[in-house]
Amino acid sequence: MVLLVAACQPLPHPFADDVPRRGSPILDLRDSASVAIAPIEGMPRATAEKLGPALANALQEREIAASDKTTSIGSYELLGKIQEMPASAGKAALVAVWELRDPSGERLGERAERAEAAATDWQQGSDDAVARLAAASAAQLVALLQDDAPTEAEIGGRTRLQISSVAGAPGDGGEALARAVTELLKKQDLVIVTDPQAKADLVLDATVTVAQPRAGKQNVKIVWHVRRKEGTEIGTVGQENDVPTGLLDGAWGDVAYMVAVSAQDGIMELVTRGAPQPVGKS
Repeated sequence: MVLLVAACQPLPHPFADDVPRRGSPILDLRDSASVAIAPIEGMPRATAEKLGPALANALQEREIAASDKTTSIGSYELLGKIQEMPASAGKAALVAVWELRDPSGERLGERAERAEAAATDWQQGSDDAVARLAAASAAQLVALLQDDAPTEAEIGGRTRLQISSVAGAPGDGGEALARAVTELLKKQDLVIVTDPQAKADLVLDATVTVAQPRAGKQNVKIVWHVRRKEGTEIGTVGQENDVPTGLLDGAWGDVAYMVAVSAQDGIMELVTRGAPQPVGKS
């Protein structure tokens, strides 16, 4: 696992004054507002420029009123940024990080989605690759817009994972990492628990260690621990890299999501290993 770092730049949100596509199915959101999609930041630019319109279409297909060309005082605002990941087996991965704000500007939550395609597809903004990333992102954003706590009946036999603390991180890393990994693991077939008093099968926490500066760099180690509720450790996922001195002293921004994306497969392996056996099985 590698600690990935990205530039933590604020996402701009200008909008053109235009009219959304006619005939789009409309779903009333929390207070009957539409979703305005800001221009997507990040590289490759060909993909970033196509992703906004593609996401608007994908949300409209899910009966969400969305546009990348118009906004209003009552619109929800969706900020997005894409980040290239290292290529593997001839495929390049792209991660899209989304932040939803209500009409007053208050953050409602984040989602991140990962998709793979040939590196040339991302560089050229292939319609198929962009559409797949947009569709996967839309599915996550609909869940964010309509999130409700699951009932006991809905929980069924799914594993309850408590997201605990992230200790030792500089800046806002503790909060940012916990929030990012929570948002990503909500995509899995798990029940995510944040209340320490609530019933849980497993607990996830992390420790961050930042070394003293050396030649303009600092070594950063992140260790994720998956434990059973009574404290027995199932295993760990480690990430380590050298980053520019002071990079993580303030807001982690997208870095937290890149770290969480890189760690999630290892975390899920441990969760699967530690999940309670269904009743009647040994």
